[in-house]
Amino acid sequence: MSKRKKRATLSSTKEEQYKQTILELKHELYETRMDRDILKTLATITARDQERKQTK
Repeated sequence: MSKRKKRATLSSTKEEQYKQTILELKHELYETRMDRDILKTLATITARDQERKQTK
């Protein structure tokens, strides 16, 4: 019967968890900025369309 080797378990250190948290927050910030830019563009387009309708 062969002995099983113990598996090395990967435990995240505080530093790794900290880095992961930073990456997640950066990603969330990026998505939020993209949403903001899209909403700004949409507001501009909507305002232009309303101005065009009023001038006709």
